[in-house]
Amino acid sequence: MALHFRPNELDFSKSTLYIPISAPFQQLHIEEIPELEAGITVLLEDLIVNPARPASIGISLSRIKQRHHLLLQSPATIQQLWIRMTDIEEVLQMEIRSLYSWSSK
Repeated sequence: MALHFRPNELDFSKSTLYIPISAPFQQLHIEEIPELEAGITVLLEDLIVNPARPASIGISLSRIKQRHHLLLQSPATIQQLWIRMTDIEEVLQMEIRSLYSWSSK
């Protein structure tokens, strides 16, 4: 999953960013990612489930900021976050791959 942001839109002063999850998703190929746009991969340990937000998944911006402190000296340049669908599945503990036409059965 790729999340796109305008310059200065991604606010790393906040500890968590919640995004709505609605399937099915489209597969993103590496060649579809613009080379000149700065981005960060969200790791499994960066994902948060909040029972108060059942249709969303949280991203720990504070963990990302800690891990990429040098890169985030100018956070306005970060315009993308990338999340592996398998990590979302694991965090949500549900099988959503069957909703994708590109998944193997």
